[in-house]
Amino acid sequence: MNRAARRAAAARMQGRRTGYLHRILAARTSGAMPIHGVHHVAVEHVRGCAIFSGQGCSCTPNLTVAGPNGVIVIDEHGIGRKMAKQ
Repeated sequence: MNRAARRAAAARMQGRRTGYLHRILAARTSGAMPIHGVHHVAVEHVRGCAIFSGQGCSCTPNLTVAGPNGVIVIDEHGIGRKMAKQ
């Protein structure tokens, strides 16, 4: 078992989900991300993530959403936190 598989297994044992799509959907349904407008989502995977070898995501990447209402950072539970404008 390689490092990415071990990390994914450890995350499942601790009750955490790997990947990021469920976090984006949770932020949309909770209202953290507005419905209308264009949004740019930056997904920052860790260096050992399996996505770089053509497999599914095995990490919990950082998610940053830039939209018409500012910048939102989505945490590992799908809760969005608005960042101050710079």
